[in-house]
Amino acid sequence: MQTLSDIEREIVASFNALNNVDDKYALLFRLGASLPPMDPSLKTDANLVKGCQSSLWFHLEQEDDRFHLQADSDSMVIKGIASLMVRLIERRTADEVLSISMDFIDQIKIWKLPSERHNGLMAMLDHVHAHARSLQAGEPTGLPNLKNEDKVRPV
Repeated sequence: MQTLSDIEREIVASFNALNNVDDKYALLFRLGASLPPMDPSLKTDANLVKGCQSSLWFHLEQEDDRFHLQADSDSMVIKGIASLMVRLIERRTADEVLSISMDFIDQIKIWKLPSERHNGLMAMLDHVHAHARSLQAGEPTGLPNLKNEDKVRPV
């Protein structure tokens, strides 16, 4: 499995290979559109990321000490960034999830002003980190983890 640093470098390289910010946003929109649909029953208050101006839902599950993140947003930009978070978190341990910082986002140069991204990214990280700590401690996060046979994954 690739390291988090390897994935971050790949993401940065794919964005920096593009010539202008419009192409970067087009890539971000495609990444967001490629997220599997989130079951509407997971769009709960517990999964709603507080502090993000757009509606953003993260549902973090733990299976065999590895994490899986589902995400959805009403904003194409936020959904694209959420897809990057999904990519980073997939099959990671709690310690790895808790080490994610999203600092690499500044390197893809899609923001006109650094303040545009600060609150939303911090809210995403805070939400995921809090849920990862709760799951690691065996505490509920709003919805119980599902058994494999109960999970419905899009094809």
